[in-house]
Amino acid sequence: MHDLMNQMDSAGFISIDCGLPDGSGYRENVTGITYVPDTQYVDAGETKTVAAEGFARRYRTLRVFPEGARNCYNLRPVQPGGKYLVRAGFFYGDYDGLQSPPEFELHIGVNARITIRLPFNDSRLYEVIAAAQEDAIWVCLVNTYKGTPIISTIQLRRLPNFLYPHANASQSLLLQRRANFGTEAQFRYPEDPYDRIWQGSVGSFTVIDTTKPVASTQTDPFQVPSVVLRTAISIPSVRFVLTLRTAVGDPDDTVYAVLHFAELQNLSPPNRTRIMYIFGMGSSATILRNYSAPFLEADHLEITNAAVGQTRIYNISMIVLNTSTLPPMINAMESFLVKKVVELPTDLGDVRAIQGIRAAYKLKRNWQGDPCVPKDYVWDGLRCDYYDGFDTPRIISLNLSSSGLVGGIPVSIANLTALTTLDLSDNSLSGMFPDFLAELPALKLLNLAGNNITLPSEDLCAKVMNGRLSLRAGSFNLEVVLPKRHVEMSKNFYPINPNNSSSSLILEYIASSSLHFLRYYFGQTLTLSLMSLMPF
Repeated sequence: MHDLMNQMDSAGFISIDCGLPDGSGYRENVTGITYVPDTQYVDAGETKTVAAEGFARRYRTLRVFPEGARNCYNLRPVQPGGKYLVRAGFFYGDYDGLQSPPEFELHIGVNARITIRLPFNDSRLYEVIAAAQEDAIWVCLVNTYKGTPIISTIQLRRLPNFLYPHANASQSLLLQRRANFGTEAQFRYPEDPYDRIWQGSVGSFTVIDTTKPVASTQTDPFQVPSVVLRTAISIPSVRFVLTLRTAVGDPDDTVYAVLHFAELQNLSPPNRTRIMYIFGMGSSATILRNYSAPFLEADHLEITNAAVGQTRIYNISMIVLNTSTLPPMINAMESFLVKKVVELPTDLGDVRAIQGIRAAYKLKRNWQGDPCVPKDYVWDGLRCDYYDGFDTPRIISLNLSSSGLVGGIPVSIANLTALTTLDLSDNSLSGMFPDFLAELPALKLLNLAGNNITLPSEDLCAKVMNGRLSLRAGSFNLEVVLPKRHVEMSKNFYPINPNNSSSSLILEYIASSSLHFLRYYFGQTLTLSLMSLMPF
């Protein structure tokens, strides 16, 4: 069971049952998919149980987040640039006895943001197709102070990069509907190797079906399963219009719809024709003219860049040319709202570095989600530079003062190469001053006061003396190792009694070429070992 909990399953899926106790992963009977507890993906929240009779097992437990503005699941491993389907499922079921379903936000990545409004006793499932921008995908619940955020399940599915070309580095797709017309059955894994959920839909339409397979090519950008395409719906007469509810959203939301077709009836006699006109009815009509589906072969029509419009409902309608003998038909449909990438995620090197710092110090801060994005949820103690949106955000300031830190300074800090300010003051840090701090290229202010660190000096003091670094040291054990060629003992050197811990150390250096003075201070309490005559 341990292996099941720490790896993707054999299909390459991550399937999480939120709130499930450790060691109690299970394999779902219908799909054969393995669900694991969520403890390896999240470190906040509380687990609850709920009476969910008639619902899948994954809805019987949940995790709730009464504390913190943003709490996140860290889904990894993922491949940066890889394409993924991410689903989040919710079931309230009056677990708290308050009879008040919460409202909150769901963030998948940094740009797909969804308002979650839950019914009292029914489940909700939300799905996004997106290209991973980092080596992890964050699924975050944001408290909007309209009830405690909850979650029941998270599912991650890797997709081939050629699928859904409309989902890319510049935009993601929020699923509105994935319909399998002509049947009441639902299909997902293993019939669909990517575990897309095809909801059966018949309604009052006429059903067309076949037992013959429907072919598709290996490079088909949608890879609809043959079992889905073997059924379709139509209407009784060529004079009628076939209308489908496609998407619901705000007036300016952009709709992307994919209509999946395969002709299931043999139209070889000349008097059997089905030539369709397809209208996307939103703020304006999109018309696809003179379309006939190929016989027993998968085909797809896309409607792109269509606004939902003032009605907040986007429908698709189909009619046939007046010379057609058969009414319109359709096999399946997927519809999405397009979520543009408006904020870039934090630089990946900075993300890895700050996560390394968090792990090294076992920090209990609410450091979850992307460190810099959204701007309203920047991690405590961080400041970021966003470069006006033209480049990935960088961490430029890290304040871990008075954080109860012990031990040394982790090497992960060396990878925060845009850092200008580092404050580690008033902790219990000890050991030698690491050379990599002096080598941080952008560092301007370093505060190490209130620790017990021994400072070697050559690189550090060189940066301090030439004004490139401001150092606040406070109480330290200090070894000042100065190259002889850089120091001229003269009347301008004011000696300090090393045994007088209350003295301020003032060193004034006279450069033989410039005769200017540089002064730096290391605070009030200091143990000094001055070695200024070393031959360099």
